[in-house]
Amino acid sequence: MRSTENDLRQLLNEHAQEKSAGEPPAHLDAIVRRGRRIGRTRRAVAAGATVAVVVTAAGLMNGLLIGSPSADVATLAQSPADSAQVEPGPKLPEKFSVVLGAERFDLPLIHSQRFETMGVARTVTFSPTSFSTGQKVVCDDPQAWVVTAQRLKSGELGGSAGRCESSVSSHHDRLSAPSDWLKRPQSLQVWVFPADAPVRQVAEVVTGCPQTPVSKGCDESAQSQALMRPEVRERLSAEVGERPGRWAVGVYDRPAQTTSGPSGAPSTVVEPPDDSPMPPTP
Repeated sequence: MRSTENDLRQLLNEHAQEKSAGEPPAHLDAIVRRGRRIGRTRRAVAAGATVAVVVTAAGLMNGLLIGSPSADVATLAQSPADSAQVEPGPKLPEKFSVVLGAERFDLPLIHSQRFETMGVARTVTFSPTSFSTGQKVVCDDPQAWVVTAQRLKSGELGGSAGRCESSVSSHHDRLSAPSDWLKRPQSLQVWVFPADAPVRQVAEVVTGCPQTPVSKGCDESAQSQALMRPEVRERLSAEVGERPGRWAVGVYDRPAQTTSGPSGAPSTVVEPPDDSPMPPTP
């Protein structure tokens, strides 16, 4: 049960009158005013404590829900950076070395293409700048099988086949390049098969895997020769199907000569074929 201010005043008055023969004391009002101040002070302290508790609780909740800025910074600082990197794949050499009898020279890389799958035919188109044009294939798996094919001077297809690690490459010169070699873009067909592709089984079924002058039975030399047959490649491609496997092909040639045209702007001059004269140089 709570006592009001009037109850307190009456109780103090009665108690004081008993001691002073019924006359109210002079300091009664001062006592009441002091009591009021004490009450107000206590209520203010209680209210301040309540606000402090509420603010503290709210701060804790905010910290739990969204975290403090310093916590975020610490978390970011401790989080490891994403170290995943996209690998570039097999690297092509910057130069292609050519040996023609006593003549030796290097051809720079003028065109390249990269592929992410194997088991199917790919066609690479390029514009040669001379009759000395080389091609090279590199693979993620050096044991992969590689076959290349392109037109020869006779109009027939020629090329090479073997394991990728054996530096599968080819080179044209004036004696082997088609007559229109410098007159239009040329193309190179490339097949890359997995290292465990059933080359021998397919070759034996399709062609009987005939021996070559340097082969012993259906060894890899005979299998490479069989891969030059279109029917063997088609059957093997059907057996293997397209599957992941990275490889790249590069085309190497002499740098294109540059000269100034009538307008003064640079123009490209390629090596002329045998039946056309060298363009005059202004």
